[in-house]
Amino acid sequence: MSYVAPGAPQSIGGVLDDWLRLFRESFRSCWLLALIAAVGNAYQSFLLVPRLPHNPGVSLMQYFTQLGSAYRAPNVFLTDVVFWLLLLVVYGALIVQQLSLVRGRPSASLGAALSASLARLLPMLLGVALLVLIEGSLGGLLVFCSMALVPLHRSPPAVTVIVLAVLVLAIVMIYVSVRIQFWLVALFDTDCGGATAIGRSWRLVGGHWWRTTSIGFVAGIVIWILGLAVGAVAGVLAGWFSISGGALSLLSHLRLIAMIGALSRVLTMPLLTAVWLAIYHDLKLRREGADLAARTEALGG
Repeated sequence: MSYVAPGAPQSIGGVLDDWLRLFRESFRSCWLLALIAAVGNAYQSFLLVPRLPHNPGVSLMQYFTQLGSAYRAPNVFLTDVVFWLLLLVVYGALIVQQLSLVRGRPSASLGAALSASLARLLPMLLGVALLVLIEGSLGGLLVFCSMALVPLHRSPPAVTVIVLAVLVLAIVMIYVSVRIQFWLVALFDTDCGGATAIGRSWRLVGGHWWRTTSIGFVAGIVIWILGLAVGAVAGVLAGWFSISGGALSLLSHLRLIAMIGALSRVLTMPLLTAVWLAIYHDLKLRREGADLAARTEALGG
C-alpha cells in the first residue's frame, strides 16, 4: 500500500507508525542516496586509519599514540570536510525525496533530489554556521564552568554554584537542541533561509517539547540499536577473517570494522530523515490546525 501522510495530528504511537511507513515506502527510491554517503564514509574510514606498521617490537600503546597523531594531519582534516559536505548534501536530497511522498507526490528521482539539495547548499551552510554559533556558545560556557570546578574543589559553596551552573547549561543545551532540530526539514519545506528555518523549527516545537523529545528518544533508540547490530556484525566478521586467514593485522581489523560499520548509514540515514519529517508534519498539523481554529473563532466573533 502506498504511503499517505496523516491528515490530522497523531498520538505518539501514530507518529512512530507514520515514521516507519514513510521509511518503508521511501527506501526503494532513497537507498542509493544513502549508499553514496555510506561508501563515502567507508572510504573516509579507510583513509583515516593510517598505514602504520604494527610489528612485535612496537607496543600497543605506542601504536595508538602514533595513530592519534596521524589523525591530526592536514589531509585528514580535508577528508573530514569533504565527507561532511557530502553528508549535508545527501541529507538534503533524502529530505527532498521523502518530502515529495509526504506531499502526496511520487518520490523525486536521484538526480532531481541531488540538484535540489545542491541548489540549497548555501542556505544549509549558513544554517549550520548559526547552529555551531548557538551550540558552540552554550558548549563553551559549559566547558568553562566545568573547568572552574578544578581550582574550587576546596570551597564547597563555590563548587555548589558551579555544579548548578553546569547542570542548568546542560539542560538548556538539550532544550535548545530539541527546539531547532527540524531546521533542515523546514528549509526544504518552505524554501527559506537558514535563520528562518531555525526560527520555524523553534516555533513548531514550542508547546510540544516533551512530546517531541519522547518520539525522538524512542526513534533514536531504534536507530542506535540498528547501528550497534551492524557494528557487532563487523566485529564478528573481522574476528572470523583473522581466525580463518591469520593474515589480518590490527590495522586491517580497524579498517574492516570501520568500513562495514559505515554501511549502516544505508538504513540509519533514511530512518533519521523519515522521523524528522514524521514529527515535523505532525507539528505542522497541530500548529496550523490551532491557527485555523483561532481564525475561525475570530471570524465567528
